Amino acid sequence: MAPPEAERRPRREGGAQDGHGGNVPAIVTPAPHRDPGRVTVRSCSWCHGPLPSGRRRFCSDDHRRRGQKSERVIENDSYADGVVRLIRSMGKRAAVDLEALTWLAGAADYARGALAMAVDGCRARGYSDGEIGAALGITRQAVGQRFGRKRDVHAGPAESGVAG
Repeated sequence: MAPPEAERRPRREGGAQDGHGGNVPAIVTPAPHRDPGRVTVRSCSWCHGPLPSGRRRFCSDDHRRRGQKSERVIENDSYADGVVRLIRSMGKRAAVDLEALTWLAGAADYARGALAMAVDGCRARGYSDGEIGAALGITRQAVGQRFGRKRDVHAGPAESGVAG
């Protein structure tokens, strides 16, 4: 039977990546036993291993970086508010600097293209021009004029209407 110290001591196993393409031995620590009278060991939020002294959530800087990156959510309302603030500040800078004005014009062109691509994607998913217009705050007719009309896929060649 192994002494109690050996059970708590980490053992090394191979196969982990070090983030730079090389293999480094992984440290595997046995899970603490749950005793009702014993204080539980705080664990790393990334690997669930025990935390060294002085650490609050992650056992290493690498695990902190990975854990915080996985927690980031950027496609939400605050992200859209941030984009609006960036555009507003870009406009303020462009008022006093010609180079910033050039950058702002390029960003506006890019945004127009991205909006057209988004409208095409919504149409492909079955949204009508009326629904798209309601989301953009414009009329159905304005959507058709601004982004082009939807074409009927099943339409054949046009008939002249002349009896022949």
